Amino acid sequence: MDPLAVIRTIWRMKWFAFPAIILTIAAAAAVYLYGPRTYESTISYALVNPKIPSEKEIDLDPSLNDLNADNPYLRSSDPNLIANVVITRLNAPGTQEHLKQKGLGTEFLANPGVGGAGLIVSITASGETEEQSLATIYELGTLFEENLQAIQTINGADERFLFTSIAVAEPDRATEKLSSRVRTVIMVALAGVILIFGSISLGTWVESAKKNRRRRAAEAAAAADATADDPTDGTADPEGTPDTKPSERRSPVDTH
Repeated sequence: MDPLAVIRTIWRMKWFAFPAIILTIAAAAAVYLYGPRTYESTISYALVNPKIPSEKEIDLDPSLNDLNADNPYLRSSDPNLIANVVITRLNAPGTQEHLKQKGLGTEFLANPGVGGAGLIVSITASGETEEQSLATIYELGTLFEENLQAIQTINGADERFLFTSIAVAEPDRATEKLSSRVRTVIMVALAGVILIFGSISLGTWVESAKKNRRRRAAEAAAAADATADDPTDGTADPEGTPDTKPSERRSPVDTH
């Protein structure tokens, strides 16, 4: 599509296009300035391996040998397994329902940190306000701790044999997520473009209708003029001769 042709068309249909353009710009500006906003906060946890009693410690304190060491994640050859399990439990639909019942934000994501590997879990939460985002992330942190405890004590393992967590990046404030506002503005702009082209189409139709009416009126006027100028329109003498007076039709009188 030729941009100059589009500009010429818009200018030709300016009385239809300009109101739509102004409305689109005003709507996009209003959405950007006064539309709903989204705030985002993040917290990261590092999982720490348990300090298993050594043989020397057991010799010094034989009671350590009686502790339940049945933590299934200590037997795993994959050190990241426990982090992946906690992430899966946090991202389950039940977590979203739990947050909804507490009136918190329901948009969140738990994923591995440090490039997607390692015993680090990063949790991100969004809210309509900065306060809601922070409240949501703190609630997710609590759920993280509870899930970490629950999956390791399934066989009654003692706390000494459990992985623990350390918050390595706690949120002090939530930041606005500009991408959500920009996305909304783009949607409004796309709707405005459709409105503009619809207005141009309406203007083209109105202009075409006016041209057709003028053309039909001109054709009707031309047909009327042609009928008035036609000598065979039935106004001539039926005998084909001009009307004359009776005296002019008599033969001259012989005076001799």
